[in-house]
Amino acid sequence: MTEVQSGLAETAIVSPDLAEIVILDVGHGNCAILRDGDRCTIVDARSGVLLLSELQRMGIKHIEHVVLSHADEDHIQGALQLLPHQSFSIGHFWANSDSAKDSDLWDELLALVDHLDTCGRLQANMAISTSQRDKLSFGRMGVSVLHPSPYEIGHGPGRASGARPRLTTNGLSVVLRVSIDDEPVALLPGDIDAAGLRRMLSRQTDATAHTLVYPHHGGGNGSASHARFVQDLASATRPELVIFSMGRDRFKNPSPDVVAEFGSSFPNVRIACTQLSSHCHSGALPAAGGSHLGNRSAAGLAEGKCCAGTLTLRVEDGGIYVHPEPGPHAAWIQGNVQAPMCSVIAAFPIQRSPN
Repeated sequence: MTEVQSGLAETAIVSPDLAEIVILDVGHGNCAILRDGDRCTIVDARSGVLLLSELQRMGIKHIEHVVLSHADEDHIQGALQLLPHQSFSIGHFWANSDSAKDSDLWDELLALVDHLDTCGRLQANMAISTSQRDKLSFGRMGVSVLHPSPYEIGHGPGRASGARPRLTTNGLSVVLRVSIDDEPVALLPGDIDAAGLRRMLSRQTDATAHTLVYPHHGGGNGSASHARFVQDLASATRPELVIFSMGRDRFKNPSPDVVAEFGSSFPNVRIACTQLSSHCHSGALPAAGGSHLGNRSAAGLAEGKCCAGTLTLRVEDGGIYVHPEPGPHAAWIQGNVQAPMCSVIAAFPIQRSPN
Protein backbone atom coordinates (compact mmCIF):
# COMPACT_ATOMS: atom_id res chain seq x y z
CA MET A 1 0.00 0.00 0.00
CA THR A 2 1.41 3.37 -0.98
CA GLU A 3 1.06 6.10 1.60
CA VAL A 4 1.32 9.72 0.61
CA GLN A 5 1.93 12.94 2.44
CA SER A 6 0.28 16.29 1.96
CA GLY A 7 1.84 19.68 2.42
CA LEU A 8 4.55 18.62 4.87
CA ALA A 9 6.27 21.67 6.31
CA GLU A 10 10.05 21.81 6.06
CA THR A 11 10.27 22.86 9.70
CA ALA A 12 8.37 21.36 12.59
CA ILE A 13 5.33 23.17 13.93
CA VAL A 14 5.78 23.33 17.69
CA SER A 15 3.63 25.40 20.01
CA PRO A 16 3.60 24.83 23.77
CA ASP A 17 0.05 26.23 23.88
CA LEU A 18 -1.39 23.97 21.17
CA ALA A 19 -3.61 21.10 22.31
CA GLU A 20 -5.45 19.17 19.62
CA ILE A 21 -6.81 15.81 18.53
CA VAL A 22 -5.85 14.77 15.01
CA ILE A 23 -7.84 12.01 13.29
CA LEU A 24 -5.52 10.93 10.49
CA ASP A 25 -6.84 9.85 7.12
CA VAL A 26 -5.12 6.44 6.98
CA GLY A 27 -7.53 4.83 4.53
CA HIS A 28 -9.25 1.75 5.97
CA GLY A 29 -8.18 1.86 9.61
CA ASN A 30 -7.80 4.16 12.59
CA CYS A 31 -5.14 6.44 13.99
CA ALA A 32 -5.55 9.40 16.35
CA ILE A 33 -2.88 11.74 17.69
CA LEU A 34 -3.65 13.42 21.02
CA ARG A 35 -1.22 16.33 21.20
CA ASP A 36 -0.31 18.84 23.86
CA GLY A 37 2.61 20.97 22.65
CA ASP A 38 5.51 18.64 21.89
CA ARG A 39 4.02 15.70 23.83
CA CYS A 40 1.45 13.26 22.52
CA THR A 41 -0.39 9.99 22.81
CA ILE A 42 -1.14 7.72 19.86
CA VAL A 43 -4.40 5.76 19.75
CA ASP A 44 -4.23 2.99 17.15
CA ALA A 45 -1.71 3.00 14.33
CA ARG A 46 -2.87 1.79 10.93
CA SER A 47 -0.20 3.69 9.04
CA GLY A 48 3.50 3.78 9.77
CA VAL A 49 4.92 6.17 7.17
CA LEU A 50 2.02 8.60 7.39
CA LEU A 51 2.03 8.69 11.19
CA LEU A 52 5.79 9.18 11.41
CA SER A 53 5.64 12.02 8.90
CA GLU A 54 2.91 13.83 10.83
CA LEU A 55 4.68 13.40 14.17
CA GLN A 56 7.89 14.81 12.73
CA ARG A 57 5.96 17.68 11.19
CA MET A 58 4.46 18.42 14.62
CA GLY A 59 7.88 18.45 16.25
CA ILE A 60 7.00 15.57 18.58
CA LYS A 61 9.93 14.09 20.49
CA HIS A 62 8.21 12.17 23.27
CA ILE A 63 5.16 9.91 23.06
CA GLU A 64 3.50 9.52 26.44
CA HIS A 65 1.41 6.49 25.51
CA VAL A 66 0.78 4.23 22.53
CA VAL A 67 -2.67 2.66 22.94
CA LEU A 68 -3.96 -0.09 20.65
CA SER A 69 -7.71 -0.59 20.96
CA HIS A 70 -7.59 -4.20 19.77
CA ALA A 71 -5.48 -6.59 17.74
CA ASP A 72 -6.85 -6.13 14.21
CA GLU A 73 -4.37 -5.28 11.44
CA ASP A 74 -6.00 -1.98 10.50
CA HIS A 75 -5.39 -0.69 14.05
CA ILE A 76 -1.90 -2.04 14.77
CA GLN A 77 0.19 -2.34 11.61
CA GLY A 78 1.91 1.05 11.87
CA ALA A 79 3.09 0.31 15.42
CA LEU A 80 5.80 -1.94 14.00
CA GLN A 81 7.46 1.14 12.51
CA LEU A 82 6.58 3.59 15.28
CA LEU A 83 7.72 1.72 18.39
CA PRO A 84 11.40 1.12 17.46
CA HIS A 85 11.87 4.49 15.72
CA GLN A 86 14.88 6.40 17.04
CA SER A 87 13.27 9.84 16.63
CA PHE A 88 10.89 9.35 19.57
CA SER A 89 11.07 8.28 23.17
CA ILE A 90 8.04 6.32 24.34
CA GLY A 91 6.69 6.10 27.86
CA HIS A 92 4.04 3.38 27.91
CA PHE A 93 2.62 0.85 25.49
CA TRP A 94 -0.94 -0.30 26.21
CA ALA A 95 -2.89 -3.18 24.67
CA ASN A 96 -4.96 -6.11 25.84
CA SER A 97 -3.81 -9.70 25.45
CA ASP A 98 -5.90 -11.63 22.94
CA SER A 99 -5.45 -15.37 22.61
CA ALA A 100 -8.16 -15.44 19.92
CA LYS A 101 -5.97 -13.38 17.59
CA ASP A 102 -3.32 -15.60 16.01
CA SER A 103 -2.14 -13.44 13.10
CA ASP A 104 1.55 -13.26 12.23
CA LEU A 105 1.34 -9.47 12.51
CA TRP A 106 0.05 -9.58 16.10
CA ASP A 107 2.74 -12.11 17.04
CA GLU A 108 5.46 -9.96 15.48
CA LEU A 109 4.22 -6.89 17.31
CA LEU A 110 4.10 -8.68 20.66
CA ALA A 111 7.67 -9.92 20.16
CA LEU A 112 8.79 -6.35 19.38
CA VAL A 113 7.04 -4.94 22.45
CA ASP A 114 8.62 -7.63 24.62
CA HIS A 115 12.07 -6.77 23.26
CA LEU A 116 11.66 -3.01 23.73
CA ASP A 117 10.32 -3.50 27.24
CA THR A 118 13.31 -5.69 28.13
CA CYS A 119 15.67 -3.06 26.73
CA GLY A 120 14.00 -0.32 28.76
CA ARG A 121 12.80 1.54 25.63
CA LEU A 122 9.19 1.53 26.84
CA GLN A 123 7.01 0.09 29.58
CA ALA A 124 4.65 -2.57 28.28
CA ASN A 125 1.20 -2.88 29.83
CA MET A 126 -0.75 -5.83 28.44
CA ALA A 127 -3.99 -5.02 30.24
CA ILE A 128 -5.98 -1.84 29.83
CA SER A 129 -9.43 -1.46 31.35
CA THR A 130 -11.64 0.89 33.29
CA SER A 131 -9.37 0.27 36.28
CA GLN A 132 -6.81 2.59 34.65
CA ARG A 133 -9.37 5.39 34.73
CA ASP A 134 -7.29 8.50 34.02
CA LYS A 135 -3.77 7.04 34.00
CA LEU A 136 -3.43 7.90 30.33
CA SER A 137 -4.07 11.61 30.90
CA PHE A 138 -1.25 14.10 30.41
CA GLY A 139 -0.97 17.89 30.32
CA ARG A 140 -4.25 19.39 29.12
CA MET A 141 -5.39 16.01 27.76
CA GLY A 142 -7.83 14.03 29.86
CA VAL A 143 -8.07 10.43 28.65
CA SER A 144 -10.61 8.17 30.36
CA VAL A 145 -10.99 4.44 29.73
CA LEU A 146 -14.70 3.60 29.40
CA HIS A 147 -14.41 -0.02 28.23
CA PRO A 148 -13.65 -2.87 28.82
CA SER A 149 -13.94 -3.57 32.55
CA PRO A 150 -11.49 -5.76 34.51
CA TYR A 151 -14.20 -8.45 34.58
CA GLU A 152 -14.42 -8.50 30.79
CA ILE A 153 -10.66 -8.41 30.35
CA GLY A 154 -10.32 -11.26 32.82
CA HIS A 155 -12.53 -13.46 30.66
CA GLY A 156 -11.15 -12.24 27.33
CA PRO A 157 -12.72 -12.95 23.94
CA GLY A 158 -14.55 -16.23 23.48
CA ARG A 159 -17.81 -18.08 23.76
CA ALA A 160 -20.35 -17.46 26.47
CA SER A 161 -20.56 -20.08 29.19
CA GLY A 162 -22.27 -19.75 32.54
CA ALA A 163 -21.64 -16.23 33.83
CA ARG A 164 -19.11 -15.52 31.10
CA PRO A 165 -20.33 -12.95 28.51
CA ARG A 166 -19.68 -13.67 24.86
CA LEU A 167 -17.39 -10.92 23.60
CA THR A 168 -15.25 -10.90 20.49
CA THR A 169 -12.01 -9.05 19.84
CA ASN A 170 -14.12 -6.17 18.54
CA GLY A 171 -16.44 -6.27 21.55
CA LEU A 172 -13.44 -5.86 23.84
CA SER A 173 -12.12 -2.82 21.98
CA VAL A 174 -10.71 -0.18 24.27
CA VAL A 175 -13.02 2.86 24.33
CA LEU A 176 -11.46 6.20 25.24
CA ARG A 177 -13.15 9.51 26.04
CA VAL A 178 -10.75 12.38 25.37
CA SER A 179 -11.08 15.86 26.89
CA ILE A 180 -9.10 19.05 26.40
CA ASP A 181 -9.18 21.44 29.36
CA ASP A 182 -11.99 19.32 30.84
CA GLU A 183 -14.12 19.74 27.71
CA PRO A 184 -15.17 16.29 26.36
CA VAL A 185 -14.03 16.48 22.76
CA ALA A 186 -13.94 12.98 21.29
CA LEU A 187 -15.01 9.39 21.84
CA LEU A 188 -12.61 6.86 20.31
CA PRO A 189 -14.37 3.47 20.47
CA GLY A 190 -12.11 1.30 18.31
CA ASP A 191 -14.30 -1.31 16.65
CA ILE A 192 -16.68 -1.87 19.56
CA ASP A 193 -19.68 -3.94 18.49
CA ALA A 194 -23.25 -4.21 19.74
CA ALA A 195 -22.43 -6.71 22.53
CA GLY A 196 -19.52 -4.62 23.77
CA LEU A 197 -21.59 -1.44 23.63
CA ARG A 198 -24.34 -3.05 25.70
CA ARG A 199 -21.80 -4.03 28.33
CA MET A 200 -20.32 -0.53 28.41
CA LEU A 201 -23.67 1.22 28.66
CA SER A 202 -24.86 -1.18 31.38
CA ARG A 203 -22.31 0.50 33.67
CA GLN A 204 -24.08 3.89 33.29
CA THR A 205 -20.95 5.25 31.64
CA ASP A 206 -20.80 8.94 30.69
CA ALA A 207 -19.81 8.69 27.03
CA THR A 208 -20.88 12.17 25.91
CA ALA A 209 -18.48 13.91 23.56
CA HIS A 210 -18.56 16.52 20.81
CA THR A 211 -17.12 14.10 18.24
CA LEU A 212 -17.67 10.39 17.72
CA VAL A 213 -15.24 8.40 15.60
CA TYR A 214 -17.71 5.77 14.48
CA PRO A 215 -16.65 2.17 15.16
CA HIS A 216 -15.74 -0.33 12.48
CA HIS A 217 -15.41 2.44 9.89
CA GLY A 218 -19.19 2.64 9.45
CA GLY A 219 -19.56 -1.07 8.70
CA GLY A 220 -20.98 -4.06 10.56
CA ASN A 221 -21.56 -3.91 14.30
CA GLY A 222 -22.17 -7.53 15.23
CA SER A 223 -25.96 -7.22 15.26
CA ALA A 224 -28.76 -7.47 12.75
CA SER A 225 -29.78 -3.84 13.15
CA HIS A 226 -27.68 -0.87 12.11
CA ALA A 227 -30.50 1.39 13.29
CA ARG A 228 -30.52 0.12 16.89
CA PHE A 229 -26.73 0.34 17.17
CA VAL A 230 -26.69 3.92 15.84
CA GLN A 231 -29.50 4.89 18.20
CA ASP A 232 -27.83 3.37 21.26
CA LEU A 233 -24.37 4.77 20.51
CA ALA A 234 -25.46 8.24 19.41
CA SER A 235 -27.92 8.58 22.30
CA ALA A 236 -25.07 7.85 24.72
CA THR A 237 -22.53 10.08 22.97
CA ARG A 238 -24.80 12.93 21.82
CA PRO A 239 -22.22 14.00 19.22
CA GLU A 240 -22.24 17.10 17.06
CA LEU A 241 -19.81 15.49 14.62
CA VAL A 242 -19.49 11.85 13.51
CA ILE A 243 -16.30 10.81 11.71
CA PHE A 244 -16.04 7.71 9.55
CA SER A 245 -12.36 6.78 9.31
CA MET A 246 -12.48 4.71 6.14
CA GLY A 247 -10.80 3.94 2.85
CA ARG A 248 -12.41 4.27 -0.55
CA ASP A 249 -11.15 1.05 -2.11
CA ARG A 250 -11.03 -1.87 0.30
CA PHE A 251 -14.56 -1.95 1.73
CA LYS A 252 -17.75 -0.10 0.85
CA ASN A 253 -17.99 2.04 3.97
CA PRO A 254 -19.80 3.69 5.56
CA SER A 255 -22.98 1.67 5.21
CA PRO A 256 -25.82 3.70 3.66
CA ASP A 257 -28.08 2.33 6.40
CA VAL A 258 -25.85 3.85 9.08
CA VAL A 259 -25.79 7.28 7.44
CA ALA A 260 -29.53 7.14 6.76
CA GLU A 261 -30.22 6.37 10.43
CA PHE A 262 -28.26 9.43 11.48
CA GLY A 263 -30.27 11.47 9.00
CA SER A 264 -33.53 10.06 10.35
CA SER A 265 -32.88 10.02 14.10
CA PHE A 266 -30.05 12.53 14.60
CA PRO A 267 -30.42 15.11 11.80
CA ASN A 268 -28.39 17.77 13.61
CA VAL A 269 -25.20 15.71 13.48
CA ARG A 270 -22.54 16.61 10.93
CA ILE A 271 -21.09 13.64 9.03
CA ALA A 272 -17.45 13.62 7.86
CA CYS A 273 -15.76 10.73 6.04
CA THR A 274 -11.98 10.78 5.81
CA GLN A 275 -12.14 9.41 2.25
CA LEU A 276 -14.76 9.64 -0.46
CA SER A 277 -17.11 6.67 -0.21
CA SER A 278 -17.88 4.72 -3.37
CA HIS A 279 -21.54 4.92 -2.29
CA CYS A 280 -21.33 8.70 -2.79
CA HIS A 281 -19.24 8.85 -5.95
CA SER A 282 -18.63 6.07 -8.46
CA GLY A 283 -17.20 8.05 -11.35
CA ALA A 284 -13.79 9.57 -12.01
CA LEU A 285 -12.24 10.98 -8.87
CA PRO A 286 -12.08 14.74 -8.36
CA ALA A 287 -8.81 16.54 -8.90
CA ALA A 288 -6.37 15.82 -6.07
CA GLY A 289 -6.57 18.16 -3.13
CA GLY A 290 -9.10 20.79 -2.23
CA SER A 291 -8.76 24.07 -0.37
CA HIS A 292 -10.86 22.71 2.51
CA LEU A 293 -8.22 20.07 3.37
CA GLY A 294 -5.42 22.23 4.72
CA ASN A 295 -1.87 20.91 5.04
CA ARG A 296 -2.24 17.79 7.17
CA SER A 297 -0.86 14.44 6.00
CA ALA A 298 -3.57 12.30 4.40
CA ALA A 299 -3.44 8.89 2.74
CA GLY A 300 -6.04 9.77 0.10
CA LEU A 301 -4.79 13.16 -0.99
CA ALA A 302 -2.60 12.49 -4.02
CA GLU A 303 -5.21 10.38 -5.85
CA GLY A 304 -8.18 12.59 -4.98
CA LYS A 305 -9.65 10.07 -2.52
CA CYS A 306 -10.05 12.50 0.39
CA CYS A 307 -13.42 13.82 1.41
CA ALA A 308 -12.83 15.45 4.79
CA GLY A 309 -9.30 14.00 4.81
CA THR A 310 -7.47 14.34 8.11
CA LEU A 311 -9.54 16.14 10.76
CA THR A 312 -8.31 18.36 13.59
CA LEU A 313 -10.23 19.12 16.80
CA ARG A 314 -9.30 21.95 19.19
CA VAL A 315 -10.89 23.86 22.05
CA GLU A 316 -10.88 27.56 21.15
CA ASP A 317 -12.71 30.55 22.63
CA GLY A 318 -14.95 28.39 24.75
CA GLY A 319 -16.01 26.17 21.85
CA ILE A 320 -14.71 23.25 19.81
CA TYR A 321 -13.11 24.08 16.48
CA VAL A 322 -13.07 21.47 13.73
CA HIS A 323 -11.01 21.48 10.54
CA PRO A 324 -12.10 21.05 7.78
CA GLU A 325 -14.81 23.56 8.61
CA PRO A 326 -18.38 22.65 7.62
CA GLY A 327 -18.88 25.44 5.05
CA PRO A 328 -15.83 24.82 2.82
CA HIS A 329 -16.25 21.06 3.17
CA ALA A 330 -19.91 21.21 2.10
CA ALA A 331 -19.04 23.50 -0.81
CA TRP A 332 -16.41 21.02 -2.04
CA ILE A 333 -18.90 18.14 -1.80
CA GLN A 334 -21.50 20.19 -3.67
CA GLY A 335 -19.12 20.82 -6.54
CA ASN A 336 -17.44 17.42 -6.79
CA VAL A 337 -19.53 14.52 -5.44
CA GLN A 338 -22.25 12.80 -7.43
CA ALA A 339 -24.68 11.62 -4.74
CA PRO A 340 -23.42 12.46 -1.24
CA MET A 341 -25.04 10.32 1.45
CA CYS A 342 -24.60 13.14 3.94
CA SER A 343 -27.19 15.16 2.01
CA VAL A 344 -29.77 13.50 4.30
CA ILE A 345 -28.28 15.34 7.31
CA ALA A 346 -30.20 18.53 8.00
CA ALA A 347 -27.27 20.13 9.85
CA PHE A 348 -25.03 19.70 6.80
CA PRO A 349 -27.29 20.68 3.90
CA ILE A 350 -26.00 19.62 0.51
CA GLN A 351 -27.96 19.59 -2.73
CA ARG A 352 -27.43 16.50 -4.81
CA SER A 353 -25.27 17.09 -7.86
CA PRO A 354 -27.08 16.78 -11.21
CA ASN A 355 -24.12 14.81 -12.58
